[in-house]
Amino acid sequence: MKNKIIILGVVLILILSAVVLYFQIFKKSELSKPKKELSPVLNIYNWEDYFGTSTIADFEKEFGVKVNLQTYDSEDTMLSAVQSDPTKYDIVIASDILVKEMINMKLLSPINIKNIPNFKNIAKEFKNPFYDAGNKYSVSYLWGTSGLAINRKYIKEQEPSWAIFWNPEYKGKISMLNNMQDVIAVALKYLGYSTNSVNPVELEKAKELLLRQKPLLRGYEDSITIMEDLVSEKLWAGHIYSGDGSFAAAENENIEYLIPKEGGFIWVDNLLIPIGAQHKYTAEVFINYILRPDVSAKIANDLLYANTNEAARQFTNPEILEDASLYPSEEVKKKLEFPGYFGADPAVAIYNQIWAELQ
Repeated sequence: MKNKIIILGVVLILILSAVVLYFQIFKKSELSKPKKELSPVLNIYNWEDYFGTSTIADFEKEFGVKVNLQTYDSEDTMLSAVQSDPTKYDIVIASDILVKEMINMKLLSPINIKNIPNFKNIAKEFKNPFYDAGNKYSVSYLWGTSGLAINRKYIKEQEPSWAIFWNPEYKGKISMLNNMQDVIAVALKYLGYSTNSVNPVELEKAKELLLRQKPLLRGYEDSITIMEDLVSEKLWAGHIYSGDGSFAAAENENIEYLIPKEGGFIWVDNLLIPIGAQHKYTAEVFINYILRPDVSAKIANDLLYANTNEAARQFTNPEILEDASLYPSEEVKKKLEFPGYFGADPAVAIYNQIWAELQ
């Protein structure tokens, strides 16, 4: 009898623990059924491998919506696609500064936050951003930095500096991102200037520095290609986004992702709905689903990216939260800058000219 009582007590404890865990997971999450009928399909345009391993399949199973996912390898490709046919996709993902451009180009549909109650889970620092006041058109997704990933087997420098990318010993084993502002920002930061400089003299010096670097590079490439070739050791050093750099480090023990001592860019990727989206309400339901703490944490755990979702932290792997390359200290953050938006500033022409000369 005593044993039966003990067993019963253990069972009750397990049941209570399960109930408590359930409410912990969903206490900050809105799980009510959609208020309106969902569309049978949802068309999404995203970077390759930029959802969790089961994000799409889990959504399809839970909501009965077929997701058509297409991927791009550069934001220029995504922007051109939305410009040519704003009705083709229901959700696209874009970084902060491109969001501002797309708003000005009238390519985005206002988001009905009432349909995204899980928006409350986003950390305060990622709400009401400089590129979209009031989050009228965007919902933040993941964030990170652009820095350098190096293979310690071949690169012995201990000081994390952009100078590595100008070392002739690594000729042909270095790649830079195929992103105009990121690349020019590296040169500006290395020279001690702001990553968002619009000073013609400073930009001229940055151009000269990048032209000296060009013969050393394998090329300007997308972050996924750089990541894969760092892992296979075809590359020894790469200009890369933090999540891809951390993933490369997880796959190859010789790889290390670093935020250079000079500083660099901090960026935020966002979920957006194009102006011609055919399934807008279903897109908002999907965004709300992405912001559920359990879903959001699984994405961060799978991708090794920093998350804008504060409520997801309790379900995020501790090694991610403790990784200083993903969640840099406040001291390091002071050396990081968000990309600037130049609008009609004359500096835009200078940036475009520099980029053209580098191609």
